[in-house]
Amino acid sequence: MKPTPIPQALGRTRKTHVLAACAALSAGAFQAQAHTIVGDRVFPATLTIDDPGVNDELALPVFSYMPSANPDGSPGSFNYSMGWNYQKTITADLAFSIGNEFDWQTRPSAQGWSDITTQLQYVPWQDAKHEAIVSVAVAYTFANTGSPQSASLPSDPFSTLTFNVYGGKGFGDVQSDWIKPFAITGEFSTNFPMTATNADGSLNPTTITYGASLQYSLLYMNSHVAEAPEFFRNLIPTVEAIFTTPVGNLSPDMPGQFPTNVTTGVVGPSVYYIGRYFEVGVMAQAPINKESGSHFGAMAILDIFLDDLAPSTIGKPLFGPPQARGSY
Repeated sequence: MKPTPIPQALGRTRKTHVLAACAALSAGAFQAQAHTIVGDRVFPATLTIDDPGVNDELALPVFSYMPSANPDGSPGSFNYSMGWNYQKTITADLAFSIGNEFDWQTRPSAQGWSDITTQLQYVPWQDAKHEAIVSVAVAYTFANTGSPQSASLPSDPFSTLTFNVYGGKGFGDVQSDWIKPFAITGEFSTNFPMTATNADGSLNPTTITYGASLQYSLLYMNSHVAEAPEFFRNLIPTVEAIFTTPVGNLSPDMPGQFPTNVTTGVVGPSVYYIGRYFEVGVMAQAPINKESGSHFGAMAILDIFLDDLAPSTIGKPLFGPPQARGSY
């Protein structure tokens, strides 16, 4: 499930307290993390956007940290999040996922569980020869399924419906060897709060989330272009970014608070290690403005490949044959 910065001036709800990077773990809805294999291309479970495929996987934990800023520019709270997500294939092209996260902050101290998010993701098209894939998903975050409203960091009292489109393209079909290890992925999501106005009169905005990653797979290079040093051959260095823009139902700007119509986001380098049964990834996040954070944050993930670890039991689809695997 992946990080999407959310403006800090969204009204007096949980989103006013959780840092950009923690909110990034739920682009209006907590998304599924999973690695995707298309032909001989492995798309890792990147930390800012979801990868474009469906698999049987368990992401545990997904950690993030981001220091926030106050509207006057002074240092704000230190914000942390520890999340999890389980994705289960129904068929080789259809999967259901569920997850949430525990958030805490210091200066001032607060903590609480986010609401539970479920997602149904479908892959209508993929081309193994050209290492290309597209998927669509619908996610729903259930109100009041996290910490109660009496908690220091309560869950949101409203549900959210999210529509997502994901895509990925590897360049192994290009003639030039130096391009072959490169790949790109992208995501576009629209988030609709099911309750427009909170009990205190604040508004819950409709937002769009969009992001991309540029990957250089030493794993792919070692298998299909040139041999890499053993220490590096399972690594996928990446540059990634994610942004969220409020587009509707915005509260009026208030003195001493962040504007409600500001795009927030993070960009930064990351690296992923792909093992046979797991993936480990880390990322340094740079906020794009003070609404997103005060300075660099970090994210990390451990993703367990259940489809490789237990392909004949919990790692296979409920119906039909499993996905074909490339020679990665």
